Amino acid sequence: MRCWLFFNREVAPGVPEAPEILRFQETAKMLDIELHVLKPSEFDLVVDSNDTWSASYQGRDLRKPDLIIPRCGSETSYFTLAVLRHFERQGVAIANSPAAIESVSDKLHTLQVVAGAGLPVPKTILGKFPVDVNLVERELGFPVVVKKLKGTRGNGVVLCRDRSQFDDLANLLDGAANGADFLFQQYIRASHGRDVRVLVINGQIVAAMERQSADGGFKSNISLGGHGRPFPAPPEMADLALKVTRALNLDIAGIDILFDEHGYRVCEANSAPGFQGLERACGLDVPAVIFRAMARKFGIRISHSDRWTHTIETAARNALDALPTPRPAASPQPTTPLLQPAPIRRRPRPS
Repeated sequence: MRCWLFFNREVAPGVPEAPEILRFQETAKMLDIELHVLKPSEFDLVVDSNDTWSASYQGRDLRKPDLIIPRCGSETSYFTLAVLRHFERQGVAIANSPAAIESVSDKLHTLQVVAGAGLPVPKTILGKFPVDVNLVERELGFPVVVKKLKGTRGNGVVLCRDRSQFDDLANLLDGAANGADFLFQQYIRASHGRDVRVLVINGQIVAAMERQSADGGFKSNISLGGHGRPFPAPPEMADLALKVTRALNLDIAGIDILFDEHGYRVCEANSAPGFQGLERACGLDVPAVIFRAMARKFGIRISHSDRWTHTIETAARNALDALPTPRPAASPQPTTPLLQPAPIRRRPRPS
């Protein structure tokens, strides 16, 4: 398999997502996958009516890949989407289509799609400046969560505990905001400092991890010091995560779910979910599962295919056998087994 992985930044120390890119490279080497990490902005995009393959990167022509895995997430720009559409038109398999990536790169658009599918989300107001504080208090009450429209790893999210604190922030935003860049969102008290990240790949729940704040704050992100532990997703939560993934047409998704007094609510969805904490918590090789699942979905042959199929399916059966037997429900909900492939012995890195 020849694979391109799209990433906006340098794979360098200090870049939060760099360890995950290195994991993809490490796993690709073990699977004999030819993997190239490329910056979408370095492509020269030429559109014409010719059906022949064309890809110019940093002034040189590239051979056609079997698969593209975008890892730009919320930083996906118009240019990146244009590049992805170009290769989609030329018949390259893409793990998460450009349309799906565009839907989840904007948090409000994500909520609009999910709510439109009849799934529970926190009540949300699109920021308009000057801020109508009375509207926010009437519709959402306090505390209230303030989020940037685009953000990742918990950045650009704050909790305003009362009207006075919100007034101060609103005055600051009025002076700094350029258009509608912020969301005001209902605070879900039952989920203070904790949520669940559900990883869904090719329509199957691969793992779920409960994240908890380490300092009593309301954000639980692992990148901000939160703790993660394996979490056997209850049928209702598993069904919700799968419905969100289908509504957004995602092949690879990290669905963040909040605990509510009466069940669960969808916080957000990620098309390039971070997985460092999830790998540690669940003993999972996420890149291996992604490569294998996308190869199966798009009919791409990879080396060690039979061995990986046996490894993953055996681990899935073992994980299912280890789960407690659920109590019978009045209305059975469709569920997907929690797939947790066993840790894979890696080649030692050169010293």
